[in-house]
Amino acid sequence: MSQSHSPPPSAVRKVPVFATMRTAYAAVFSSLGPLVKAAALPFMLSLVVAGLSLFSGDNAFLSLILMVAGFVPYTLFGVAWHRLTLLGPVQGAPDVFPAWRHRHWRFLSYAIIVTGVFYLLWLPVVVSFGRLGQAGQVSGGAAGGTMLLVLAVTVLVIYLTLRLAFVFPAVAVDETYTLRDSWAHTRGQVLRLFATLAVTALPMLLLFAIISSVLAGSLLAQPQTVPPEASQQEAMLAFLEANAGPLVVLQIVNAVISYIMIALMVSAISLAFRIATGWVPAPTGGPPTTQAGGGS
Repeated sequence: MSQSHSPPPSAVRKVPVFATMRTAYAAVFSSLGPLVKAAALPFMLSLVVAGLSLFSGDNAFLSLILMVAGFVPYTLFGVAWHRLTLLGPVQGAPDVFPAWRHRHWRFLSYAIIVTGVFYLLWLPVVVSFGRLGQAGQVSGGAAGGTMLLVLAVTVLVIYLTLRLAFVFPAVAVDETYTLRDSWAHTRGQVLRLFATLAVTALPMLLLFAIISSVLAGSLLAQPQTVPPEASQQEAMLAFLEANAGPLVVLQIVNAVISYIMIALMVSAISLAFRIATGWVPAPTGGPPTTQAGGGS
């Protein structure tokens, strides 16, 4: 499959777990400069959305708008990093202030559609927990049934996420590619994809836990001026005031590791897509605009 040909009817190769993981780490840690460029604007936008969310209160319409707006930073970063992974450091070089193109609209649309399906899948779980809360005394059978429902929905969401994941790298490089194509190319590969993402994420999760623990233990301090009769809110405010600087450091470290983690996940999905579909860039070096297999 290339940018000048339609997707194959099924996967052409199984995704190798550890080889894909190693290549993803090499792709990310050899491109830390482009990572900073790709993440700069999305990071700033996510801070703006988070800040506005604090003032949304009970306004359902504003909360909905901000929830949709929250997809924009990931769309900008996801498109940029999929393109860097698949097109290389020249054609796929990210911009600090990228133009919003047709590919971004497609990426955003698929992200909203997939997330909307997941919300619908979680709706029975929310209703079930609501009924448990209204019941007061909860029987062991009811609680056990709800936990089984949570487990089943979790497994289903993970399964669907992996089956639909290839649409995102495909639209990022302007392929005419649909959720149906992703479903076809991930058939029989769910366990491989899950294992690939798991082994890719595990080292960073361990690193994050270690760094957070060390920094929290060495930087954070309990305030000494809080009276014993202070309320929980007063104690929390005193803690935040006493640790304002260290908490900012922890947030910066968290943001850095989070974006590295996201880049690794995006690279792993891009590489799995390339391997499973046999995708290669168009020989002309640029995405086609009118040929089969290309988009705007």
